Amino acid sequence: MGFKNFPDGATALAVCVETFKRAAEVPEIRSAMLDLNQLVMFDYTQDDPVAAFFVDGRGGEIKVGAGKPEEKPDVTIITGLDTAHKAWSNQLNPMMAMALGQIKAKGSAASLLKLAPVLKLLAPIYNQARADQGLK
Repeated sequence: MGFKNFPDGATALAVCVETFKRAAEVPEIRSAMLDLNQLVMFDYTQDDPVAAFFVDGRGGEIKVGAGKPEEKPDVTIITGLDTAHKAWSNQLNPMMAMALGQIKAKGSAASLLKLAPVLKLLAPIYNQARADQGLK
């Protein structure tokens, strides 16, 4: 496994799912997620088989869930847990990481640029979700 920011994939999954559930309650982030109007899967399974979750902003509501979605995602984001941690904690620019191949996207990834303005708002939510799991 070899990742250093989480004790295991289940904890990483819990932090990520909780981050996006909380983010969906922040008006600016919620609006951007709804405007995206896509099913996005985050696949960190290269590090742990359970480390996948999805955010579905289609149909005027936001659903966040653990695992792979039942439907085919519009976009799948693929990376490792350490890179994801850096991106969500604002230590790494996700768009730059995609350009450098540290984060890969399958599907209509260009539309994710709509989320760039709100990404910085995720870091405090993510860091609090980590703290709530007992992580520093």
